[in-house]
Amino acid sequence: MKILFDQELIITERQRGSLCSIPRQAFLTTRGEFGRHLRRMRPVYRRRRDALLTALHARLPDLQAAGVAAGLHLVTWLPPDLDETAVVEAAARRGLGVYGVGPYRVSGDGPGGLIFGYATLGEPAIGEGIDLAAVIEEVRSR
Repeated sequence: MKILFDQELIITERQRGSLCSIPRQAFLTTRGEFGRHLRRMRPVYRRRRDALLTALHARLPDLQAAGVAAGLHLVTWLPPDLDETAVVEAAARRGLGVYGVGPYRVSGDGPGGLIFGYATLGEPAIGEGIDLAAVIEEVRSR
């Protein structure tokens, strides 16, 4: 990642179009605005995570949710008969954005898994977006 410094702005290649002002961050932090934001958003993210877990349990009971009830992503482990790469590629062909855990592994092999992000989606969209059942059927039929 390349970092460029330009007076008050830090721009990274990953954040093009999303500028982050250092004085604004300092203002948010020192005035307690960031803490208020976190307290306001924590229950929102909790409801979104719960909606995702409910949808996964109802539509994809073979996927095993992992991790703690925090953050903005949920990891699920795939059953042994499903190949992570095959599921991710089949989902992409159907226009579904889901990511495998493989590229984020620090060491060695492990079970296949999927990463679901829910930070920017409303609860109804989360429920509608879990449409991987057909993808999993396609991968299993190979």
